[in-house]
Amino acid sequence: MFSTGPAQGIRLLIAAVLATALMIADHKGQHVSFVRQAIGTALSPVVYLAQAPNAFFNWFSDVITERETLMRENKSLKDELFLQQTQVQKLVALEAENARLRNLLGAARKTRGKRLVAEIINVDFASAAQQVMINRGTEDGAFIGQAVLDAYGVLGQVVDVSQYTSRVLLLTDARHAIPVRIERTGFNAIVEGAGALNRLKLRYVPDNADVREGDLLVSSGLGQRFPDGYPVGQIDTIRRNTGESYADITVLTAARMEHSGEVMLLWPAEPWQPGEYGKDSAEQTEAKP
Repeated sequence: MFSTGPAQGIRLLIAAVLATALMIADHKGQHVSFVRQAIGTALSPVVYLAQAPNAFFNWFSDVITERETLMRENKSLKDELFLQQTQVQKLVALEAENARLRNLLGAARKTRGKRLVAEIINVDFASAAQQVMINRGTEDGAFIGQAVLDAYGVLGQVVDVSQYTSRVLLLTDARHAIPVRIERTGFNAIVEGAGALNRLKLRYVPDNADVREGDLLVSSGLGQRFPDGYPVGQIDTIRRNTGESYADITVLTAARMEHSGEVMLLWPAEPWQPGEYGKDSAEQTEAKP
């Protein structure tokens, strides 16, 4: 119609008049409302389709933002959990150290002589010579033959000393021996190292002697090397072999060799001369059959 009708200005004027007439008719009597509703209904899918990319973009942006937020929160929680776990481990270690030091203090109260806490700085359980290195030496007054305890019992004795460190031969070393007493009966015997961690051998106990599994062995004080009354071990197994004069008895050490971190050096309560303990140490090592 407009391609072949009046001039462009006239067509614009006609359209304006027609639009004005429609607006007046709609305003006065809502005569074209059904037309507007029909057009709106017909164009609804188009509106939805036109808004779909924007809605999808907003949804996708929200998802990405939420995912990044969750990832940050997850990482923050993991870092906090790791920090808490490390702090718990430290508290557990401090609690264990505190318990060991309390036990060492309790052991120290049993003796009237000088005592000194030392730390184990190196261990050697794999080789035939079972021994540990501690951070005390001649600078601290350590000497060869000195008794060493951990928080649970007798650990061993010093066999080598330098200015700042000492080497301690453990009870479990096959070359070590210590006089003990069965706490239940008072029977005196000798315990030797079995060459294995936490294992000892109770020697020269007659086959008919009154010994039982679970009996506590304490240091007897004989030989004046180790103080009297400290736990050495507990009888684990007893085998009485027919035709043998002595029973085959294994003992578990009271000292916890693999868990000891702090140890205590003991000095004799009575005035002591270094040469006596060095001589005593050699005699006791050689006394083993």
